[in-house]
Amino acid sequence: MRCWAITIAVALAAGCGANEAPPAEAPSSASPAAAPAANDPNRRLTKTDCESLASTIIDACNNRGNDRSSEANGWCSEMLRRNEGDHSWIASDCEPHFRYMDAFCFQGANNAHSMMDCDRTVDRTR
Repeated sequence: MRCWAITIAVALAAGCGANEAPPAEAPSSASPAAAPAANDPNRRLTKTDCESLASTIIDACNNRGNDRSSEANGWCSEMLRRNEGDHSWIASDCEPHFRYMDAFCFQGANNAHSMMDCDRTVDRTR
């Protein structure tokens, strides 16, 4: 009787392992392999993403209320000049250096000081 119980247990255990997962489907040749996912934290921002981020920064700098620190004044005046004035920030800084995770930091910031912290973390070496 004990022998039968062991045999049944072994057979059941072997049966459970016999169900292999179906092989993964090969990626479709129609989808570009090099295109990063929209929510990939390391993907570079598009021009549209950068324009949206610039708008967020401009709004934060224009709506600072009574916050008049010299550091925030300097950062905001530079960001306003490069976003509202000559629009150089998008092509010279945002598109080549900013990643989705950087934009996520800026979008979560609720004031210019927090945005300055986000700006300090951007890796401008790549």
